[in-house]
Amino acid sequence: MYQDEIISELWRIRDAYAAEHHHDLKEMVAALQEYQTQSGHVWVDRRPTRQSGPSARTLPSSRRE
Repeated sequence: MYQDEIISELWRIRDAYAAEHHHDLKEMVAALQEYQTQSGHVWVDRRPTRQSGPSARTLPSSRRE
């Protein structure tokens, strides 16, 4: 069976990180949030963004049924 070296390395890193944080998701998230705070960069911003113009899902009035 073919084994991708990059995927294997990513899984090894993931498993080591999880073990470092006792396989506790809350602990891993807290550590990543602390790292983000210290770095000064925002990695994920889940605030809604403003859209200019009509929504992409809205059809023009002439095409509505």
